[in-house]
Amino acid sequence: MSIVALEATPDARPSALPRPAHGADGGDHGRPGRHLRLVSPPPTRASSWRRRAGALLLMLVVVAMLIAAVGQIGASADLEDRVAGHVVIEPGETLWDVAAATAPEGMDTRAQLAAIEELNGIRASDVDAWTVVLLPAR
Repeated sequence: MSIVALEATPDARPSALPRPAHGADGGDHGRPGRHLRLVSPPPTRASSWRRRAGALLLMLVVVAMLIAAVGQIGASADLEDRVAGHVVIEPGETLWDVAAATAPEGMDTRAQLAAIEELNGIRASDVDAWTVVLLPAR
């Protein structure tokens, strides 16, 4: 068995020296002072537009969800200010009976009936048994 010594000189090419497989050591790969780095190709116009369109679509969805959430908060707050409670119409009971029973002291039953109809978007003649009716706050 013979031992061979390699002598490096400033003019010697490092490629003559044995080196590990491509990328195995993460080192300079035969060029002093230079390192290989992965470079992705520049984006094409089509991919740039797709990315921009995707980002815009995502932003529109987020904005729509925020608007819907704010609208729900506003609508529920508005409804809570106008509603004092609810009543379930029992069989044989009419909306007039509910208005008479829930009208505040000194209020005419007709005014209470009109307020109940307006709040619920119904007419007294359209109410059936087991209908849930919201009562207006006064």
